[in-house]
Amino acid sequence: MKAARYHGPRSITIENLPEPICNDGEVLVAMRACGICGTDVKTYVRGHPLIPPGSVLGHEVAGVVVESRRPDFATGDRVVAAPYAPCLSCEACRQGHYSLCEDLFESSMDPGGFAEMVRIPRRIADQALFKLPDNLDFMTASLTEPLACCIHGLEALDLRAGQSLLIMGDGPMGLLQAVLGKALGASPVILSGITPHRLGFARKVADVVIDVSTQNLVDELKLHTPYGPEKIIVSVGNADVVQEALELVAKGGAVNIFAGMPKDAMLTLPVNRIHYDEIRILGTFGFGPQHFRQALDVLAQNDNVLKDMFTHTTSLDSIEDALQASSRYEGIKGVVLV
Repeated sequence: MKAARYHGPRSITIENLPEPICNDGEVLVAMRACGICGTDVKTYVRGHPLIPPGSVLGHEVAGVVVESRRPDFATGDRVVAAPYAPCLSCEACRQGHYSLCEDLFESSMDPGGFAEMVRIPRRIADQALFKLPDNLDFMTASLTEPLACCIHGLEALDLRAGQSLLIMGDGPMGLLQAVLGKALGASPVILSGITPHRLGFARKVADVVIDVSTQNLVDELKLHTPYGPEKIIVSVGNADVVQEALELVAKGGAVNIFAGMPKDAMLTLPVNRIHYDEIRILGTFGFGPQHFRQALDVLAQNDNVLKDMFTHTTSLDSIEDALQASSRYEGIKGVVLV
């Protein structure tokens, strides 16, 4: 089968790999769509400490079952699969912190989403392999994984209907958070960013969009949240933006450091304000199986607007061009169609 193998920064080759062997409790899926994630782009551009050369990238997958060694899935089923699932037995799992599972990546799809076939191991098939609703196409279904991360992030913020939400960052994750914030009843949902075409999409899904390259964020926020946003999620990997969020958030509010930050990034905490204004600072990573299931439900109800997020499609043969385009912030969301 054809697969795009990563060999190191800016080096990917299209190779013929053996088709994965489907074992008891597993499912073999023919890929139809795999979203291009920011992690894929960062790995391609500069490498990743947890992704060794020789790997096949891609983890936002949707496809068709071509072989099943379990009774709950059959050949021809249209499915979406998570890239990992928790062990359910370590201390973190016993506490319900599934994204902190000690063995989270011990079971993963083989070889990766940028391939014609992927094997879904038993642990993932047990917890996070789902049949697609009839109205959901493969391309839109590939958003299940990133949306699951967003659900985890807003859940951790304890976002409630009627509360104001500021999303700092206009990348695909920030835009998904805007859709989700509206679905959860947040009001107003405000998104700030600097990229014109992405802000254009944001105007379809958020109540307020602020272009911080031409508008003053503080002044604009005062028009819509006089006491500051009650909940803020930082979806751009810049510690200065986190620092700004800590000054903007309302009393009693919360800030989620959602985006990955540079390893040496540091903050100067306004400790007095955190204490007297009872501000919470938190971070989230990844998702649990329950978030993946919820994400699929949200997609089924918002599939029309989310289709517009995909601004470029590519084949496996042209994956390197697509990764380079994403690294230049071209378009919004790219997807590999197989």
